[in-house]
Amino acid sequence: MKAIRGATVSTGNTENEILDATKELLIKILEVNNIESRKIVSVTLTSTSDITACFPGKAVREMGLHEISVIDTLAPNIQEDIPLCIRLLLYVDTDEKLKHLYLREAKKLRPDR
Repeated sequence: MKAIRGATVSTGNTENEILDATKELLIKILEVNNIESRKIVSVTLTSTSDITACFPGKAVREMGLHEISVIDTLAPNIQEDIPLCIRLLLYVDTDEKLKHLYLREAKKLRPDR
């Protein structure tokens, strides 16, 4: 089992914006790493304290991934953190080399990627 890290930024604090950003991140991570949904073990999502309209994990369910364990939690409240940031840790059953993905303004978190 391995884990893939990723992050994105929502365009606003509405349910649609949060879910759209989360779905985009998850879809791209699965595509870039050529991962079938049946290989996903679990997903952990964190969000900054300014995300209050919904749980980003709801996006996983809306994508039809009902058998996957998902948990949302609040990221530490760190000064200078990127607003409306959603971070993801995706555990998958694989031995393949994986690519971590940072989208939108979250690219600033890992300029080395």
